[in-house]
Amino acid sequence: MINQHHDPAELHDLYAVAEPFPHIVLDDFLLPRFAGQIAAELEACDIGDWRQDDHADQVHKRWTDDPDHVPAMTGTALRFMNTPDACRFFSTLTGIDELMPDSSYLGGGVHVSLTGGRLGVHADFNLHPDLGLHRRVNALLFLNRDWDPAWNGQLELWSRDLERPVVSVDPDFNRLVVFTITDDAFHGVPETIACPPDRRRLSLALYYYTADRPEEEKAPFHWAAWHAVAEA
Repeated sequence: MINQHHDPAELHDLYAVAEPFPHIVLDDFLLPRFAGQIAAELEACDIGDWRQDDHADQVHKRWTDDPDHVPAMTGTALRFMNTPDACRFFSTLTGIDELMPDSSYLGGGVHVSLTGGRLGVHADFNLHPDLGLHRRVNALLFLNRDWDPAWNGQLELWSRDLERPVVSVDPDFNRLVVFTITDDAFHGVPETIACPPDRRRLSLALYYYTADRPEEEKAPFHWAAWHAVAEA
């Protein structure tokens, strides 16, 4: 399912030195026929009963963490991204050994943002509340065909001092963003999405865990920590 031209061992050095924190952007991540089918499914999918938790920092976002609650190819992709092969790919890419998936897809799965939506700058929850595992890596696969950058929706990676966005990633079709999770890995989609009402910002969100992490990264459990940022 993954395009074989992505060699995680060759990409590791680029990942490790990226600023503002280790990350990489990979285009054409899935084989085109799979990515196209997933996008078509999600463009037409009824999301009326999907989860939502709108508040000041999370607006017009819908998601489902159940691969049985989405169309067939989308469910196949979610399950594939949790396989041992996928975990080995991300371990080699990031240099974080023995990454493990979350079979419950807590907070992940399929994310859909509607026009008017936004996601404030934040640091993600650090420990799985049920499994006690340390959250280490996010992998976000965008599935937006013919997305106009003028519609916003860019994923921003912010400096550790929250002074500025360092990286802005257009949510283009079949583009994967992978980044390391720590309490100062600040990111979000802070600009209000301005796509037409008949369009959606679509992504798959997979999170990977380890049994332990470096001592200097440890902190008591917390959910997403939202941060006010200065306007540009």
